[in-house]
Amino acid sequence: MIERDQQARLSAGLRGGREERKRAAGELFEGTRASLWGIALRMTGRPDLAEDAVQETFVDVLRGADGFRGDARLTTWLYRIAVRAAARVSSRARHSAASLPEELALEGGEPPEALAQREGAARILTAMARLPAPQRAVLALAALDELPQTEIAAVLGLPPGTVYSRLHQARERMREALERGNS
Repeated sequence: MIERDQQARLSAGLRGGREERKRAAGELFEGTRASLWGIALRMTGRPDLAEDAVQETFVDVLRGADGFRGDARLTTWLYRIAVRAAARVSSRARHSAASLPEELALEGGEPPEALAQREGAARILTAMARLPAPQRAVLALAALDELPQTEIAAVLGLPPGTVYSRLHQARERMREALERGNS
């Protein structure tokens, strides 16, 4: 993850000349790729779509770097772009919660612990994919390094009370869905 002191330098680099921009974008990509992929996976429910969303995020970052004024933290701006990219990719793919990606298909010969972990991950992604997009976005950001609700509010441009409400509703729906899956 990008530290706060790096953010000012990277924001300036993104607005700089070609070489500065390339260097800053590379550093930003390396420092945030895993977090952005996690957000995108939680938003789309599929690793292939998550990868597409991360790539679209960085294309959007490079296109819009001149527009970043620094009113928000660089990571806040980046997460906002990632959430929007994941929503676009998911919408385009017309993601069906009924079909799980190949990467989550159960393979024979796995140790029982690995099998249980894979099944658990598949159930969580399926339940999350069934959430309404606004709840899915809040939950995806909350799951990322335990992002505080005030930061989630800034990323999504929502009042903190709305974030709190959506997060509560999303967690409740997830709990109910996972309990139903166990019965």
